[in-house]
Amino acid sequence: MIGTVNAYKIAINSLLVNIRQQAVRVVPCEFATALIQNPVRQPRPAGRNARHAEKCEVTMKRRDFLRINLAAAAAAAMSIRTTRAVAAQPSVAAGGIVDAYSHFSFIKVIDYLEEKGGQKPHVFRSLFANTPTLIDPDRRLALMDRLGISRSVLVPLPWLETSPPVHADPRLCLEAAAIFNDALAATVARRPDRFTGVALLPTTNSEIMVAEFERAVRELKFAGGMVVTGPTAKPPDHPDFEPLYRKAAALNAALWIHPSRPALYPDYVGEQMSQFQVWQGLSWLLDSSTAMVRLVFNGLFDRYPGIKIVIHHHGALIPLFAQRLQYGWDYFEQNTGVRQPTAISRPYIEHFKKFYIDTATQGNEPLLLQMALNFFGVERVLFGSDCPMDATAGVAFTTDAIRSVNGLQVTEAERVLIFRGNATRVLKTG
Repeated sequence: MIGTVNAYKIAINSLLVNIRQQAVRVVPCEFATALIQNPVRQPRPAGRNARHAEKCEVTMKRRDFLRINLAAAAAAAMSIRTTRAVAAQPSVAAGGIVDAYSHFSFIKVIDYLEEKGGQKPHVFRSLFANTPTLIDPDRRLALMDRLGISRSVLVPLPWLETSPPVHADPRLCLEAAAIFNDALAATVARRPDRFTGVALLPTTNSEIMVAEFERAVRELKFAGGMVVTGPTAKPPDHPDFEPLYRKAAALNAALWIHPSRPALYPDYVGEQMSQFQVWQGLSWLLDSSTAMVRLVFNGLFDRYPGIKIVIHHHGALIPLFAQRLQYGWDYFEQNTGVRQPTAISRPYIEHFKKFYIDTATQGNEPLLLQMALNFFGVERVLFGSDCPMDATAGVAFTTDAIRSVNGLQVTEAERVLIFRGNATRVLKTG
């Protein structure tokens, strides 16, 4: 919106200058040409009437000039509005963009999971081989420079839940997590001005998980840790997670929630696997939304009012269907006389606005992101791309996220909050 307005301002200012200079020489665009083709010419009167006619003709030329150039300005503004080029706002470009939800990992973690878990090759090995920006910090920095990302918050891959033998053993699970976290700490230490770390957590054992989380925050200076949600993981409201939430609130550190549903969970009964990437493209959004519902009704935000939970993919389905959910809860309680098994206050949807969300719509979707922003509020929206988890090694997801934010109906100050201000405040990225 702001880019369009600026385009109009530039065009109109140029127009006024030309009018003052009586510069009626115009090279119109195709749209403007269509407006003035086949003009109707009238006989020119003589004498006093001729002078009056001449004055009117000049006036009409100016009117035509104004009309033509306004049409050209509209066409130019529309071109700016719909262009696929990435053009950050000037104020954003000056301070850069903080990507609060991007991924990074290390081959040595895959090696460990293959050795200890027995799965060769690990399901993520081909992913790593085909996505160099996922495992090479220099290539990631080059990509960030290319796209205007001043800092990337590096969220873990792979998740330990992908290797059941390792995840089932608390000792092996901790070793795998420590390999990742130590390697990430070394990467961040090389460029602390560009990278922020997020810990891989060994969720098998509650005490071990909390201890590694505290080490990552206190010693490694990470912004927080990541919790996986989905059918292969513990429910996020499982009692084992309560000490983690308590510690996160006490340390003022954030927790990133990430969905993970493998393809082996079929779409229909009688099938062996999910088809056509439904397991990832759609089911992950459902898993994230389910996790949000479980955390809200568990009363997490009542127990820890300041806790920072970052939900992937713009809050998943919640901002789109929050009112539908509220109507469903109301209808259930009205017709059964049974209140939801929770101590939180009604309306329940108000509690969902305490999550933080990212902008990873995975497409140029400003309207979808606008809905999420309207629901959660601008101060709860962090720029996040999900880089580099696309077929272009991060270019597509990042540019789409930037374009979506630039397409929001917000003030320039609010846009800066989304691009970097909120992440700096919430995650203390500096």
